[in-house]
Amino acid sequence: MPAADARGFLSIHPPFSEMREDDVDFLAQHLEAARFARGEVLLAPEHGVPQHCYIVEQGAVEATRQLGGRRGDGVDPTVLLSAGEAFPVGALMAERPASSTYRAVGDVSCWRLPKARFDELLRRSDIFLDFCKRRTAALLELSAQALQASYAAEATQWRTIDAPLESMLRRVPVTCTPDASIRRVFERMESEGVGAMLVVEAAEDGLQSVAGIFTRQDVIGRVVLPGVRLDAPIGGVMTSPVLTLQAGEAVGAAMLLMAERAIRHVPVMKDGRLVGVVTERDLFVLQRRSLRQIGDSIRHAHGVGELRVAAEDIRKWSQSLVAQGVSPGFVTRLISRLNDQLSSRLIDLVADRRGISLQHVCWLALGSEGREEQTIATDQDNGLIVDDASAGDVEALLAFAREVNEGLDACGYPLCKGGIMASNPKWCLPLSKWQALFDGWIDRGDPQSLLNASIFFDFRPLAGDSTLAGALRERVTRRAADTPRFLKQMSDNALRNGPPSSWTGGLFETLFTREEAVVDLKLNGTASFVDGARVLALAAGIRETGTAERLQALSAVGRLTEDDVRGWVDSFQFLQGLRLRVQHRLDDRPADNPNLLDTRELSGIDRRILKDAFREARKLQQRLALDYPG
Repeated sequence: MPAADARGFLSIHPPFSEMREDDVDFLAQHLEAARFARGEVLLAPEHGVPQHCYIVEQGAVEATRQLGGRRGDGVDPTVLLSAGEAFPVGALMAERPASSTYRAVGDVSCWRLPKARFDELLRRSDIFLDFCKRRTAALLELSAQALQASYAAEATQWRTIDAPLESMLRRVPVTCTPDASIRRVFERMESEGVGAMLVVEAAEDGLQSVAGIFTRQDVIGRVVLPGVRLDAPIGGVMTSPVLTLQAGEAVGAAMLLMAERAIRHVPVMKDGRLVGVVTERDLFVLQRRSLRQIGDSIRHAHGVGELRVAAEDIRKWSQSLVAQGVSPGFVTRLISRLNDQLSSRLIDLVADRRGISLQHVCWLALGSEGREEQTIATDQDNGLIVDDASAGDVEALLAFAREVNEGLDACGYPLCKGGIMASNPKWCLPLSKWQALFDGWIDRGDPQSLLNASIFFDFRPLAGDSTLAGALRERVTRRAADTPRFLKQMSDNALRNGPPSSWTGGLFETLFTREEAVVDLKLNGTASFVDGARVLALAAGIRETGTAERLQALSAVGRLTEDDVRGWVDSFQFLQGLRLRVQHRLDDRPADNPNLLDTRELSGIDRRILKDAFREARKLQQRLALDYPG
């Protein structure tokens, strides 16, 4: 095929479309045309180390892998490769036989690049090398760039969420000791033009500790109104203890800390010494409302009406974050943290009005909220644990829970259609009954028990006495890990749903009807990762509830490989990002299912990543089938 034709084709398919022009020319000049008839094998493990890299030009190639010990006939569900996709990249780089058999689905046109030229291209092009090493991750970066461009009208200034906090520091921190007078501190803050004074103490080993912090917002409440003398020591009016972060931690860590604790300043430490402070103003430059303003509106709300406005701000703010290219995993965690604050404030208001003591109860977040994976279209899943010694007036607790559930519904978090809410007597129970309930689900393993387990096992304390949730978590983790039959039943249940087998990501799918092109990003996408991670984590006695955190913890204890976890986490977060994008486009319009995506609307890059994400979902399901065969 003429090099000019090859260049035209390569120019529209990543990663080739992102490569330097001279590298694309080099590739086009060394491609060999090859055609294969329906059913013909292009490459197989028994062929030995491959001598060519194949790039599909027209048609589709199926890749199957023998998986000894797997379920069924021991063959991996078919993966289809379409126009622009290259194979077998991993085998070529490792100089080993291919792990899959590649066969033409119909008549197929391919280009072949001899291995020597493939190796040379790796040396010439950093973009091609990076793609071959990271594949999905490299495509995700291209997707993020395209997404930011499509949201350009909404985008605002933003620092990379993964950048180290050290990169934010612009000046030496302004500090004093605890015995410094309030007057002297005020003078320093004014002359230095800072909004906070850090109070430090020196240790014997020459290191420093941050003993406290005093901000301009503290002046009226801690000095003026109480009538504290200006010659009194600052140590008597400072806030202590102070939450700090390390210089190497990500900007996102400070953002989450500020959201969770409603603070505006975070001191930064390095090698045991204070090196600076980051403020909310450093981190957030938004068009409408800042994180502090949203947090303040929640914290000072006196009723559902004010909380409803804050809930809308959370949803709008999440759209701004997506527009700025912030990772979906971070956005969903932040949504969950802010929703936590809103729910906690509502719980406090209702409990205070009804005279309910939160010292003897624990409000549980369940499902996606328990995993800190909420998108903007999510209903309520919650429960209430009551201390056994205080399980007296159940009717009063149910009335309290009902008012909270109805308040959350008014704020845009719909009532659970299945009734999984604290206002349901089934889910407002003493600790001993909760423990018996979980024991029963584990012992029975019937369909309803497995359905309940998929929601309730991801519980997390939200308000009240967290030790009640801790006692329940300890019991559940131990019982599940000690009951292999239940884990097998959970695994079988997790394998009932998965990626659509008919969806290949090929360009020919633009010809599908809407019904054929639409996929459920939750049922057919994220659920595979959520359910798989839950089973594997329960088996390993891991207590984390988040999907990514569970997978990473499994890697840390040697149960999963780093490569597998990286691919699964990246794919899960990409699917979460697609869910957010779909829900943002709904623009408050009601939808029976806010997770339905018409794949014909995706860019070529996103279609490639979606197909890879489905492939990774199948790999995780295959891991479950291997661990729990039969």
